[in-house]
Amino acid sequence: MSIPNPFRPTPFATLRLNANTALNGAQVLPNLPHGGGTQVRIWNRGNVPARIEFGAKPTMDLPTVASVAIPAGAVEIHTLQTGQRFAAVLGDGGAPDVEMTVGEGN
Repeated sequence: MSIPNPFRPTPFATLRLNANTALNGAQVLPNLPHGGGTQVRIWNRGNVPARIEFGAKPTMDLPTVASVAIPAGAVEIHTLQTGQRFAAVLGDGGAPDVEMTVGEGN
């Protein structure tokens, strides 16, 4: 059994998205180190579930009903794959309000 490491945010590395991402408008995650394995703490501040996708370019595919859903009020930590530097969100039935913070830990 491994000992959990508390999440440690990278300074000045929070992105807040409070509208559905427009086509070709994925946002770059701030202060993201190169390479895979970086973690992102996702906090759904809103009152609707939010669909999230990460990708390698701002023209990435937008979230759909098949994308991972973060329940309203939930906090989750996701590990990025190599090259994933951009994020897009879609609110289920309303506008999302999501904060994503780059860091490490679990």
